[in-house]
Amino acid sequence: MSQATLVLITGGVKSGKSTLACRCADSFSEAPIMIATARRFDHEFNARIQRHIDDRPAYWQTIEEPLNLAVHLDEQADQTVVIDCLGVWLTNLLVEIPDQRIAKTAEFMAALARRTQPTIIVSNESGFGVIGADGLTREFVDELGLLNQAVAKQATHFTTNFSGFPVWLKGNALF
Repeated sequence: MSQATLVLITGGVKSGKSTLACRCADSFSEAPIMIATARRFDHEFNARIQRHIDDRPAYWQTIEEPLNLAVHLDEQADQTVVIDCLGVWLTNLLVEIPDQRIAKTAEFMAALARRTQPTIIVSNESGFGVIGADGLTREFVDELGLLNQAVAKQATHFTTNFSGFPVWLKGNALF
């Protein structure tokens, strides 16, 4: 069996990652599923989440899941899935259930390997920043860098975005 398409899209804040992810998913499926990892914790962030939802066509299904990505990857095994985003997911793990981060990450990577349909993953590129001023920030940057490396290694396609322009680093350019 050949490896399912796995696209990793990294970049900075507002670099066009989510837009590119949606374009990729639409090219693979007529009914993609968005697994959104953000929590609705304040008015501004809720509005940001709603803008993302409103920007997608009505045929998209959205699942809001801040912690258990592996479960939804398995449940949606026959669908094209976008995960937006790994950085927010990792933050949720580090803040809410730090003692389960390693297990949840291993479950996630195993679920990715089981996928038979396209998976598009959005993640922040935190490696261009400065060293964090506190332990939690340094742990986040380190762990996100390692997680991005693991996903990039498994990915069939990998791109990073700069100001809305993707630079394809692995696999053929999809756009």
